Amino acid sequence: MRKIIASEYISLDSYFAGPNGEIDWFFWDKEIEKYSIDLISTVDTILFG
Repeated sequence: MRKIIASEYISLDSYFAGPNGEIDWFFWDKEIEKYSIDLISTVDTILFG
């Protein structure tokens, strides 16, 4: 049986972008990079939308 993993980057108040569409609150670092690579290596389908 396949599993579904939902991974989203949102702020504590449940928003992705600021009032002007900015995403400057999200900082990409080595820890996030490793998490993303590890997660992607376990899936065979990615659904965007």
